[in-house]
Amino acid sequence: MKRLAFILCIAMVMAGCKKEDRSAKLLDAYHALNERLSAEFEQIEDQAQADSIIAAFVEEGFALQQAAPESEAAYVILEELYYMLSPEQKEQAFAVLNADSLESHGLLRHYTAFQAEKKTAEGMMFTDFSAINKDGEEVALSSFVGQKEYLLVDFWASWCGPCRRSMPGLKDLLIAHGDKLAIVGISRDDSEESWLQAVEALELPWPQLRDVNSDGAKTYGILFIPNLILINREGTIIARNPSHEEIAEIVK
Repeated sequence: MKRLAFILCIAMVMAGCKKEDRSAKLLDAYHALNERLSAEFEQIEDQAQADSIIAAFVEEGFALQQAAPESEAAYVILEELYYMLSPEQKEQAFAVLNADSLESHGLLRHYTAFQAEKKTAEGMMFTDFSAINKDGEEVALSSFVGQKEYLLVDFWASWCGPCRRSMPGLKDLLIAHGDKLAIVGISRDDSEESWLQAVEALELPWPQLRDVNSDGAKTYGILFIPNLILINREGTIIARNPSHEEIAEIVK
C-alpha cells in the first residue's frame, strides 16, 4: 500500500507541474529516494532484507521515471536504473521514446542491447557467434552446446573484480555437477596478454575464448559483467544471470 500511495502521489504532483518544473522535481524525488536507500542499507541485517529494499527502490524509482518519461530527469533515472529493471519495465520505458532522443541522451546502446536481450531471452533458442581461442582460432559457441546436459556461458574479463571473485563458485559448480554441466568463458578483455595471465592465475579449467569483436556481447545484449547464460542440451536458453545457487538447483 505504501508503494502504491507513493506512485499515485508522484503522478498527482507531476500532473500539477508545469513542464519546465517536472524535471527538477523528479530529480529531487529520485535523489531523496537514493538517500533513503543508503540510510536503510546502514541497518541491513541479511540478504533477504537487502533484496527487499532494492526491489522497493527499483519499483519507486521506475514510478518516477514513468511519471514524466520525456523529461530530462527521466532519461537520467532510466540510465541509472537500467541494469536493475525487469524486461517488462525496460519495454515500458522504451515504448514512449524515439531513437533520436535515446541517442542524444546516451541511451541508444541500452536500447540496442535490450533488443538483443529480447531475442536471447529465457525460452529462446541460443544464437551462435564465434570468438577467439588462445591459439588465435575462431571457435563457435555451437561447438560447446549439447556436449553435456547444460552449458554455462560466462562473460567476464580479467579487470572485473566481481568476475574474478565468482570463479571459485564456478569451480565448485563444475566439481559438483561436472557430469551434467560444462562451462565456457567468454572474455571481454581487449588485451590478449591480460586475458591469458588471468586465466593462468585463476587456474580456470574450462575452455576460454576472447570476444575480440564483441560479437558475443552484441548478440546477447551484454552491457555488464559478470554475465551468465545457461543453455540446455537442446540449445534452449533456460536462465539469464542465475545465481550459483540457482544453477545448482537447475542442474542437480
